Amino acid sequence: MDKALFFLLLFSISFAVPACPSYPYKDYVTVVSYTSPVKPPDTLLQYCDWNLGEICLLSNAFNTTDDKKLFIAESIANDSFVQIWQWNNAIKFGKYPPNTSKSSTNIKDAWVSIAYLNPSVYDNGTYRITNASQPLIKHNFTFVVDTRKLSGDCKDTFRICGYSYSIATQNTSSSLTATLNVKSEYMIDRYHLVTHCGMFGCWVTCDYYRTDSFKDSLSASDSKKIKYENFSVGSNYSVAKYYNGLAEIFINVNNSNVHFQIGNSTFDKTNYLYRIRYELEPYNVLVKELIPVNKTSEYGLSILERNNSTFRILAPYSANCSLTISEHFNSKTISGCNISNLANSTFQKVEVKQPAIFDSLFDIAALGIAFYILYQIGKKVMPHA
Repeated sequence: MDKALFFLLLFSISFAVPACPSYPYKDYVTVVSYTSPVKPPDTLLQYCDWNLGEICLLSNAFNTTDDKKLFIAESIANDSFVQIWQWNNAIKFGKYPPNTSKSSTNIKDAWVSIAYLNPSVYDNGTYRITNASQPLIKHNFTFVVDTRKLSGDCKDTFRICGYSYSIATQNTSSSLTATLNVKSEYMIDRYHLVTHCGMFGCWVTCDYYRTDSFKDSLSASDSKKIKYENFSVGSNYSVAKYYNGLAEIFINVNNSNVHFQIGNSTFDKTNYLYRIRYELEPYNVLVKELIPVNKTSEYGLSILERNNSTFRILAPYSANCSLTISEHFNSKTISGCNISNLANSTFQKVEVKQPAIFDSLFDIAALGIAFYILYQIGKKVMPHA
């Protein structure tokens, strides 16, 4: 064969072999060695075991694992967004899916999770967040390559092209969605036995036959219901009357928690409390959970009247008074009780009207006394029998 023709054929064969980028990493597994991810240890129970402190000792008093974990979670978080974030951000997520996962031919156990929204408050399936809340998104998957020799081949050469992935987020006014898109590819240069015959006989060689490309792609997603919270100071108070060292005050309570203090007297209206919940076991992401309540408490003052969300209270007057409005992510304090701008004089007389039943009792008593006096006079003026 002419040398020029031989090199031309060799060049055309090499040129026809599909290119594959060099992939230096070994973060893939062969199909024969692949196994499903094993569930890792529970982070809260592991934290307890590793620290061996008072928290762990006290948690042993609980009868159920759930109660024990809730106690540990409350002890770690302490109702603080900072401590919740420190815990969640330090969690090491592995291959084991914390929620649902998807698998295809070469991409196994793919999952993505909006693990936490920092900061956020869980409220009956919805996460209340602020405009500044940031998602903590975690993901994982396994790239699997089938390195078994293909039928009919005398030799296979595997070329790992690798994988790529991206995470896209879609945000609306009521939901946040994260989507993981994974692509993978590997190639197999296949060789077949070829018989060659010449002048002096025949021989068999294992020659390049073709290259097969194995591409795969997969998408997985996770979403959370959200509700944006805008801090609005809707609660307020005003001094209506002042008399005999007492102040009559109106307090308007919005959908927030309020604490009113005047001197040593206090009034509290609590619309909700919090507890710590854990999610995505066994990783155990911590989040504040809103617990609705409708509770009022007072000390050193009297609640005269309640009209929907407005309270009329009577308390010993002090210029040192304040109203603290607390919502999920913010709080604000309004201070000062000024009585100089009241419409009437500083000291106002307020008529306290007794109920009608007391007026009737007074009239009966007065009439009885009058009859008694007339009876005594009659005894003196009338002759004895």
